[in-house]
Order: sequence, then structure tokens, then C-alpha cells
Amino acid sequence: MFRRRVGPIVAGVYLTAAAVAGVLAAVTGDLGLLWTVVLWHAPGEHAFTEPSTATALAAAGLLAILALKTWMLVQVLAFPPWATAPGGARVVWARRVLYLAVAFHVAGRLPAALLPGGLAVVLALLVWTAQTVAFALVLSGRRMRMGVLAAALAASAATAATAFYDEIEPLPPLTFFYVLWVPVLGWQVLVLAGQRRDGRWSSATLRAGLVAACLTLVSPYPGAGLVWVIGQAPGLPDEGLGVFLVVWLARSAHELAGPGAPPEELGPPRRLPRPILLAGVLLPFLVLVAPEAAPAPAGYAWQSEPPRTGNGQAVDTKDYVAEANARCRDPWPRVRARRQGTAAYFLFEGGGYAVYDPGDTGEGEDVFGAAIRDGFVAAAGSSAAVMTYGEEPMCLTVKAFGSTPPLRLKGWEQVAEVGLVSRSGRLVVPSYEGGDTGAGKPLPNLAVRGPGRYRLRVYARVHEEMGEQHLVVVFPGRSAGKVVYR
Repeated sequence: MFRRRVGPIVAGVYLTAAAVAGVLAAVTGDLGLLWTVVLWHAPGEHAFTEPSTATALAAAGLLAILALKTWMLVQVLAFPPWATAPGGARVVWARRVLYLAVAFHVAGRLPAALLPGGLAVVLALLVWTAQTVAFALVLSGRRMRMGVLAAALAASAATAATAFYDEIEPLPPLTFFYVLWVPVLGWQVLVLAGQRRDGRWSSATLRAGLVAACLTLVSPYPGAGLVWVIGQAPGLPDEGLGVFLVVWLARSAHELAGPGAPPEELGPPRRLPRPILLAGVLLPFLVLVAPEAAPAPAGYAWQSEPPRTGNGQAVDTKDYVAEANARCRDPWPRVRARRQGTAAYFLFEGGGYAVYDPGDTGEGEDVFGAAIRDGFVAAAGSSAAVMTYGEEPMCLTVKAFGSTPPLRLKGWEQVAEVGLVSRSGRLVVPSYEGGDTGAGKPLPNLAVRGPGRYRLRVYARVHEEMGEQHLVVVFPGRSAGKVVYR
């Protein structure tokens, strides 16, 4: 039957394309094409164009993901026969939702990423919520269904909070981030228990779900060991971790088309109350309403006079900041980082700005004094200071990478790199608030790997249109030494 052969055919095409890309990578030493073929998206900021430990680890990781995704394609595309009875309206809708979730996990993330603003995150949360609630429609036993629904609401809310963890102010402790995974794990375990009791799902499906649950337990920690060993992570995404979840969802949908449990076990068909289903969709998005941002720590807040016109009248601060932000542009628009932002930076008397860990309250060295003596950039512990050419508002772009980005010196007057540590999992630039020094709009947390050691590379120049312009690049790295490139 052709429907049974779709999976092996697609997997064969995928393996053939990966083999061709692998040969080219071996000849040229560039993993870019192999990365794109295996992961279905361009490498972006990752620069695996020269032999190195990170490149070798990335190649090995790509081969492992290739094997996992080949198996995933065979499992996902193993559709049941057309003649199989669907088993009722609830089963039909549950299968549709699960297949939609599978399609999104397999191929929907790239087009979703093209959506403006945070719509991609919102779409992903909608799909996640739908897939968690789907099992509450079809599992045997009213108590089990209601228990799964409650767990689905908690898991969806926790997932939403995780997605917007960096936007919460004041930032919760890092342990709170790991606690957020508990409801997700609890939902998976409860659904697996319900599937085992139900009898419609095979042991292979339950094993895939069990592996997915185990990977959920460890997923906050991937790459930490590699960072400790080689000083940087190879930058591979967590696609391998998601394979088992996708297979579990797909097989669960396939086997729902089977004969089903006995009528007395399933009970009479009942619709879940609409308000409960609506709450399941809306609850995760309540975390989008974040509290007001807390002010920057006192140690990094220098007061300055509000801007004034030539006749001494105060300028509207909001318009002044917006106008300054509008003239600033990203100097590396084609190099996409995991987190990035561009804004005008308003300076205090004497110039200069800081990149620091706001969660580290320990006393440290006077990094601004060291930066003044150095003439450009200095770092100590969890803080770094960068001196500017003047005191007028300048343009600042920050980019955070998961691995070492390429070094580009052309067009820049000063380039230097230092090491610093994040103990709380945050590295930030102060924001401008009510006349204080800082960035004209919030810039992202630059510690993409959480707590650990990072390298901070600073580029500076005077631009013809924008005036003084700085680019701050942050990526994982163990070295604490300073390197002056220009």
C-alpha cells in the first residue's frame, strides 16, 4: 500500500540529499550546506567553516540528528489505512489537532519565524496548548480526561512562562526556570499512564512517549558539559530532543484510528464544557502581561539632565528617545544572532557604558577606572565597561550567539575582546529611564547559555550618518583574557 511506503520514500530522499551535502562538506570543510539539509534551516550565526573541535562536534551532532530525523520521518508518515473507522467526533478532532501539532513541529517553525514580532511565539504556544488538550478529548474515563485537562492547563502556562522568561521583570531566580519544566513533565507522565490504561496504543508508542518525557526532564541542561570541556558549545539546536515528542504525537494520532477501547470503558460521549476548553487556550497567554520593569541597579544608574532646546526649554523625553532610536541601524543586518537589538545609548558625563550581571551583588574591581586607563574596554568578574569617544548619544547594537561568530574587522576603528562570567544567567545593558543613562529601548539578555563564562567582543567606529556606533557581541567562552584585534 502506497500510504505505508510514503515514509521510507521521503526518508530515502532526505538521506540522499544529506549524503551529497556530507561529501561536499568533507571536500570543502564547510558544514553550512549539511547543516541546512539536516536541520532544514540555514546555520545563521554559526560559523563552521574551518577545522576545529567545535566543528568536529557539530558534524557528529548533525549525523546523530540525521539518524533520528530519518527514523522520525518513517514513523510520522506511516499513515493508517483509509478504511479504518475514526471512532467518533472527539477522536476525529483529537487526530486533527495532533496532526497539526506534528506538522508544526516538523516543518512549521521556519515559516512561523518569518512572522513579525512575537507572533511566532504566540503561534507555537497555541499549537502546544492544542496538543496538550487533545488527549483530554479521547482518553478513557472521565476522571482521567479531567486530570489530563488540568495538567494540560498547567503545562501550557509553564511553557508560556518559559518562552517569555527573559521578559519578566524583576527576573525570577534561575531555579524558577527549571521548576517550570515540572508541569510539562507531569502532563506527559499522566497522559502516558492514561494511554497504557486505555489499551488503544501500542508499546512502541508508549516507549517513544517515555523517552520524550525523560528528555523533557533533562532538556534545560543540554550543552552544559560541552561548554565546560571545550570552552564553548557547538551551537547545535535541541532538534534531537524534539524527535521523540513528534513521534509520540504522530503515533498517538495514527493509532486513534484503531478499533478503540470497549464501550463501557470509554463511557458515553460527552463534550467538555466550552469555558474549560477556552480557558485551556487563553490561560498560557496571561503571562504575556508582565509587571513593570524594575529600574537598573544603583551601581549602574548615573543621573543626567533631561535634554533641552537652544532656548533652555525641556524636550519631551519620549520623542527625544524615539528620534534617537530611529537613526540607529544594525551594522550586521545579515548576521542573525539568537538574541539581538539596536538602540540609541544615552551617555553620562565622561562617556562609557557597562555590560554586567544584575544578579551578582558582590563587590568587584572598578571596571570603569580600568577601562579609562586602557582607553577602550575592561572587564572583571561579571562586569565589563566600554569607553566611548564622546558624551553624545551614540548607536549601540548587541548580538548574543550560541557559538563563536566570525571576526570581521573591516570598517571598524577599534575591536577588542574580554572575558566575563554570568552567575545568575543574565548579562544586560542598562536601559534609559526618565533621564537616566542607558539604552533608548530594552535590549535582550545576552547570556544565551545561562550561568557560565562568556566572551564579550566590542567594535567601535564613527559612522558618517549615525555618528559614534558600537557593536557588542557576546558568546560562550572560558577564557578570561583580553585580546586586542585593532
